[in-house]
Amino acid sequence: MRRALRRALVALTVPIAALAATPAAAAAAGSGTPTDPVIVAPAESGKRAFFGDMIKLRDGRLLVAYRESVAHIDQDGRIMVVQSRDQGHTWSTPRVAIDTPIDDRDPKLMQTHDGTVLMNFFRTDWTGYPGSPVTLVGTFVTRSGDNGATWTEPTEVGTAMEGPSTVVVGAYYAGHAATHGPILELPNHDLLVPLYGKLPEGGTGPATVVRSTDGGRTWPRENESVIGKADTFDFQEPNLSLLKDGSLLSIIRTSINIAYLSRSYDRGRTWTTPVSTGLPASSHHQLVLKNGDVLLTYGDLSGTFGPGRPTVGRILEHPERTIDAKRDILIYDAAIHGPATTDQANPSSVELKPGRFFTITSDPHLAAIVGVYTEKRDY
Repeated sequence: MRRALRRALVALTVPIAALAATPAAAAAAGSGTPTDPVIVAPAESGKRAFFGDMIKLRDGRLLVAYRESVAHIDQDGRIMVVQSRDQGHTWSTPRVAIDTPIDDRDPKLMQTHDGTVLMNFFRTDWTGYPGSPVTLVGTFVTRSGDNGATWTEPTEVGTAMEGPSTVVVGAYYAGHAATHGPILELPNHDLLVPLYGKLPEGGTGPATVVRSTDGGRTWPRENESVIGKADTFDFQEPNLSLLKDGSLLSIIRTSINIAYLSRSYDRGRTWTTPVSTGLPASSHHQLVLKNGDVLLTYGDLSGTFGPGRPTVGRILEHPERTIDAKRDILIYDAAIHGPATTDQANPSSVELKPGRFFTITSDPHLAAIVGVYTEKRDY
């Protein structure tokens, strides 16, 4: 079944070069404050926008990818893209990047040293759900040589978590790998894609990285390294950062709602045993700043800033030693537009200039990806 799905799925390589010339959507009004956010990407009528990710391209434009669907889980999920030429104030009309007959979701972006844009994402087949187990088809990488205007047919990432499997864990068949963190480029131009999921035999979920040595064209299973695997809970959604001392930092979401941390001192080949940070962070993003600090944004589960999962941020001034910070600040809470909800956050940030940041997040009440500006002094 899994192999048949892979053969049947042909990604749409959509000619969206018109993005560069498309006038900004009128809905992009908003000053970019927590109470008046920029509307980055409104969903099509009857749908919602989820899981936005953003990068600053080498030419200064901002590129955002996100999932559009009628619901958090649904077969109609597709990946959309928008661009901004004015530091996030206005945005192009949304265009389709990837759309197959099943759910394409959780896109993550990065740009390599040669200008190639890579997008990693995963696919889920909800056929028969909730009466039957769900098939998570796998994690894929697609490439763009024109700043996100067109995309190649995606390549699947190899992993020991790949099935097939008849074991059912929760709602899913075991033997699958998902992704929810951008690909990281190392100084030698190797690339690491972070994964999480379930081994075919089931059990708790590990966090891993798979290495590409050919610019992201292939992701061999034998190039996989394990970040960690716990005995009693799942590691989920690892993110990666290359710090100024050359070490790698991975902050990892968990099924117990406390973020864990692991480090690598050999370019991702081995990792320290993950340890608890004590931070009730969910669906986070790690942005290394020009000065070497890290802007960590996340969905907050502590209740400190209100019920639900508002988007919160902190600056890590010594990320090679600790992720402690002077303070956490509220960046955005969708509760200003409706009931408190956990179906928000999944933030992503860029540094527009030293000390000035733009963070996107999702608002289910507005059915849109929204953006907020912050300054270093805010933290």
